[in-house]
Amino acid sequence: MTDGERKSRLKDSITAVFSKFSFRRENRQYIIFRAILLCVATLLVSVNWYMFDRRENYQIGIPSEKTYFALTSARYEDRAATLELRQRAASRIIDVMVQDEKIASEVSRRLELLEKGELKQLFNAPLLNIYNKQGSASQKSIVDAALDIGRRVRDESTDREQQTTLVWKYLKETKLSQSERNVAFQMLDVVLNPSLQSDGEMVQKLREDVAAQIPAVIKEIRPGSVLVQKGQVVTPSLAKLLASQGYPDAAFPWKHLIFILGAISIWSFWPVWIASGLREKLSMREWIYIAVVLSVVWTLEVVFARFGGYSMAVLGLTGWLCLTLPVSLSFHIIFGGGVISVIIAFGTNPGIVCLGCILAAFAAGIGRILFIDPPNHRITIWRNLFFLGLCLGAASICIHWGLGLYFDYNLALGAVLFSAIWGTIVVALLPLWENVFDVLSPLRLLELSHPSQPLIKRLQMEAPGTYNHVLMVGTLAEAAADKLHMNGLLVRAGAYYHDIGKLKNPQYFVENQRHGKNIHDSLPPTLSGQLLISHVKEGLDIAAQTNLPKALRRFISEHHGTTSQRYFYEKAKALGENVTEEQFRYPGPRPQSRETALVMLADSVEAAIKARSKPFESNRELSDFINQVIRSKVESNQLNDVDFTMKEMSLITEAFMEVFQATYHSREVKNINEIIKEAKLKGGEHKEEAVPMTAEASAAPAGREKEEEEDDKDEDNDTLR
Repeated sequence: MTDGERKSRLKDSITAVFSKFSFRRENRQYIIFRAILLCVATLLVSVNWYMFDRRENYQIGIPSEKTYFALTSARYEDRAATLELRQRAASRIIDVMVQDEKIASEVSRRLELLEKGELKQLFNAPLLNIYNKQGSASQKSIVDAALDIGRRVRDESTDREQQTTLVWKYLKETKLSQSERNVAFQMLDVVLNPSLQSDGEMVQKLREDVAAQIPAVIKEIRPGSVLVQKGQVVTPSLAKLLASQGYPDAAFPWKHLIFILGAISIWSFWPVWIASGLREKLSMREWIYIAVVLSVVWTLEVVFARFGGYSMAVLGLTGWLCLTLPVSLSFHIIFGGGVISVIIAFGTNPGIVCLGCILAAFAAGIGRILFIDPPNHRITIWRNLFFLGLCLGAASICIHWGLGLYFDYNLALGAVLFSAIWGTIVVALLPLWENVFDVLSPLRLLELSHPSQPLIKRLQMEAPGTYNHVLMVGTLAEAAADKLHMNGLLVRAGAYYHDIGKLKNPQYFVENQRHGKNIHDSLPPTLSGQLLISHVKEGLDIAAQTNLPKALRRFISEHHGTTSQRYFYEKAKALGENVTEEQFRYPGPRPQSRETALVMLADSVEAAIKARSKPFESNRELSDFINQVIRSKVESNQLNDVDFTMKEMSLITEAFMEVFQATYHSREVKNINEIIKEAKLKGGEHKEEAVPMTAEASAAPAGREKEEEEDDKDEDNDTLR
């Protein structure tokens, strides 16, 4: 292997390694989503601590700035009371006297000195003076008695009090006089006293043993009871009690912050995983929208927590996300985001976290029910959120009672107040989200579908045929969407705007041409094909100029997919032009969503049925014709990127059938002369009901039918649309 080959292989290996660490676009949007949430959470915790907690929260050894109440029931050891009881019990142990072995030998030595008569080494001068005043016989008797009694007491007892009793007992048994006994007692007190010693170590151990036998004082606190009064000095035991209730201290809450960041990091994988299973993937703009909504809700939760707002931020999530996101995704974001908002605003107390989890799940579930039918007015959104807030308030009261949490009757009033506030905030900010992040709520879809919209009014005035066409396509597509449980409002709005490109040159499209010669008869087929195909590009340009939502622009670009203008292609070939089919093919792309595919089918079916020159003789014929049009789209691979099942295809056909049967119903009217004739045959029972009509009136139905027949003959086929 040459050096060049080695360098090339090494370069390829390095490139492969780095490619593994490179992020695709979809991964980048997830990273940005998580990064926004982590930064916002960090900022909220830091700012809240700097502006409020570091000044208002408790500090050990400093008077409290506010009164703290118990949030949950708990049992704790009153260390101050326990210490007082144990000190009182230990104080009863005054002293412990023990015999020191070293001093005991000293007593024996002193007895030997006494026996030898070396009194000067034992006794002080006053005692020797008293002793010397005694006679020699008396002195001998005192010393002998002292020696005998000293040895006996030494061997019998070590207790000082007991020793004194024994000394006097034995002295009374002697023949010494009282004065001699006093001298002997004084001498024995000196000789025996060093044998007893106060043992400080033993005293301390005995006191500890006695104190340990005193049980700890356990107190029980109930929710709502006062833990610390305002102005009360916070002791270490009180600080520990406050911490167990979830109250933060004045120090920066590192543990709280780390817990929140960890919770966000773990939970964020949940909605990302749910979103990966959606039929239509979310764009980066939509992920940023979700992150911004969560950030706004968390911020307002922290702000409202200062005014007594309790776990109501989930109303904002429910209102905004249920209206703008798929139902399956909104549920999980509402639940996780609601729980994290409670943790950020109210701490990590287990009771509070449990309450937040229950309320978030409750709001996400009820929200799905309340918004399952798209609201048609902003007051409906406010009313639904207000009702949801009342339900959350009632649930919160029940949970407080069931879990034994701190309950305040102001909670009910707060639920009403903050439900109204959050409903107003959701309604007020919804247009902002719609315009900034290009999301579609039911209200915006209704507004875009209204006939007063500028583009729809232009279609009505400049291209009336196209206007009627899009109305019919919208009716067909919405009917099918309702059967398939799809977003009918989105489908209808997309149908209304899918042909706005025809506003550029409406006269080139058959539905806008008046009776007379078709303009394409005088144009080269290549030019005709390009003029018709260009309405897709023209539609996208108009949509960009009018800031039409991105979701609706997809209907413009995808409603023809990559089909071809077959009519003009065959016409060009017949005229001998050197053309390819690609020259007559729409740019696409093929439908990427079920909604755009549904509009493609409705558009094709409506155009094909309108182009027929004769009516259908039966419903079976109509059904077969619709299935034939749909089958042509399937065979041309236009539906390869969507996942319609066979059952869903049959439901689409059924929905189209119902619309066409209601629209193109029979208009046959029985001739009045026949009615009169039938009445006469029945015996004149109904003669009085017969009303003469003019010849013009009786001929009107037939005239209309003939006129419609002429119109059908003038219509072109689907390839001219």
